[in-house]
Amino acid sequence: MYFCTMKPTSQYERMTETPVTRLIPSLAVPTMLSMMTSALYNTADTWFVSHLGDAATAAIGVNFPLVAIIQALGFWIGMGAASNISRFLGKKSIFKANIVAMSAVVLSVMFGIVAMAAGNIFNRHIISFMGATETILPYAQEYSRIIFWGAPLSCAMYVFNNLLRSQGRALFAMIGIVSGSVLNLGLDPFFIFTLDLGISGAALSTLLSQAISFVTMFIALRREGSLIRLNLKFISKIPGVYLLILSTGFPSLIRQGCSALATVLLNRAGAFYGDAAVAAMSIVGKISFLAGSAVIGFGQGFQPVVGFAYGAGDYARVKKSYFFSLAVMSTLFLINGIICGAMPARIMHLFNVESEDVVAIGALTLRLFSFSMPFQTLVVLANMLLQVTGQKVLASITSLMRQGVVYIPYIIVMPHFIGLLAVQTVQPVSDIVSGVVCAAVTWHFFKTRLVKS
Repeated sequence: MYFCTMKPTSQYERMTETPVTRLIPSLAVPTMLSMMTSALYNTADTWFVSHLGDAATAAIGVNFPLVAIIQALGFWIGMGAASNISRFLGKKSIFKANIVAMSAVVLSVMFGIVAMAAGNIFNRHIISFMGATETILPYAQEYSRIIFWGAPLSCAMYVFNNLLRSQGRALFAMIGIVSGSVLNLGLDPFFIFTLDLGISGAALSTLLSQAISFVTMFIALRREGSLIRLNLKFISKIPGVYLLILSTGFPSLIRQGCSALATVLLNRAGAFYGDAAVAAMSIVGKISFLAGSAVIGFGQGFQPVVGFAYGAGDYARVKKSYFFSLAVMSTLFLINGIICGAMPARIMHLFNVESEDVVAIGALTLRLFSFSMPFQTLVVLANMLLQVTGQKVLASITSLMRQGVVYIPYIIVMPHFIGLLAVQTVQPVSDIVSGVVCAAVTWHFFKTRLVKS
């Protein structure tokens, strides 16, 4: 069906001919900066809210799965579209790429509206299920209602981000994320303290920052030079197009969905040991997200290069991209692990924590987590490689591993045997086991699917 070719352009030649040791870093630096900035403003939310008390800090942790679910919807559609777009552009089929892009935008808005309605109608039930105790619940509801109202905007924003990265325009994707994040850093203290809006101020700040990111990336997609054009005429009426987007992006949904469910189970398990445990795990979650943001950002620079190469049939370039990224990302994760393992208590104290129980629980968790950080590289790269090359089954397997197959049974069963230590060790155990499995799956992919190289 939809197929037409495009003339070779400087952008196409750049994505298929530039040495990967230069191309991937050039695409990765903007995505790394945008991921780090995004992680920083998420961490800043927790830091500012921590001045309101342990219950408010814990409420941010309880709401983290909700944010992850909305992200999951956006990334499900965005990654599903981006993976296909990169391959279509690699084949010089620009019309197909535009059909997929515009159809993905429509899907994201529809899914966001459903999330907004469900989140406001069933708010108390959802927040209680997320692990909120009676003392945490009022703060968590106050924050979540505002976040749910922004769901359509948020979902579309994540799709825009992926559409820009899929065509190698990572700089514009970075500008979109960073502009919103910087605004959020300034608005947080203004709304929370100056206007005395408390935790609602943090949510409003997040919503406004996402609106700025949305507008910035929309403008970038409309600029001269973008291979993707947002035009209503590209909205597909064929169900198969939407099925293609959703099926390709399904591993992202599994990965993000399992992450949200894992956080819910972690909060519920932690709640058994009091608000201090929930607050500690919330802070550790923010720290680990910040520590891994640069590494994941590098991986996002790796993805479009592999997508173009795979679409063009250059399998040797796919392998070179993988092993180069593996070396860089492993080094970055190792450095993060050393920092977190060397001074965990100091890092916890940066969050204005008054309770020594929160510091003690979080410090041990960070130290244990630091040992498993290098294994995350194997998991992250396997997911990105398999998804962008269209290996739906293998990508789904690797996506299920880290926060699903290993994590969920562990957090349900092990607290009965080792108590709070199970809450503190669940992520390291999951990372190590999943890393080994993902390495095996990647090796299988290279041996059986890249046979032409």
